Amino acid sequence: MYNFDEYKSLTSKYGSCASWAIWNYQDSEDTTIIDKNFDQLHSKFILLGLNISRPLSNKPPWSNFHDNSHARKIMYACNNTLLCGSYMTDIFKGIVEPISTKIGTNLTDKTIRENVNYFKQEMVDIKLKDDSQFIIFGELALQYFAKYFKQGYKNNIIYFKHYSSRGTDKNWVEGFWKKLNINQEFDLTIKKYKQ
Repeated sequence: MYNFDEYKSLTSKYGSCASWAIWNYQDSEDTTIIDKNFDQLHSKFILLGLNISRPLSNKPPWSNFHDNSHARKIMYACNNTLLCGSYMTDIFKGIVEPISTKIGTNLTDKTIRENVNYFKQEMVDIKLKDDSQFIIFGELALQYFAKYFKQGYKNNIIYFKHYSSRGTDKNWVEGFWKKLNINQEFDLTIKKYKQ
């Protein structure tokens, strides 16, 4: 979906705050797999979180969603499915807040406007299409998206609970697959990963 120059431009613009749903089975933090497979990246699905929970500075490009935290659930759910290669980003950029309910204290009219404008350009740059689908993780992300970001987009929205919510990896992943009509076997899927 992207040629090499387009991919390098996306890396330059968004590599510090976004990522792609493709992981190295042996090392979930190794984002060089994205460079090696840029021809598999697409905007059929856009996976959206609310904001980062820890700083991403001094990390390689595309490090968001590529760590050993709860994001591993997204890795299990996406890496070997039709979601592999999807774009992933947060609607609010650069706001570090691990407790999502506190993000409102960081928001001003200016901050919201800047993030909405940034998001709109981001969607243009990744070539969002009319049939692209937004997958939103977490109730607060859904609420903020509907209130500020959705205007002008007629794309289908799929909501699912946040990947840091309580419960086992298996329950979250299987629930997510059910929501998207993905037929996979969790126990077979996780065997592909370095334990």
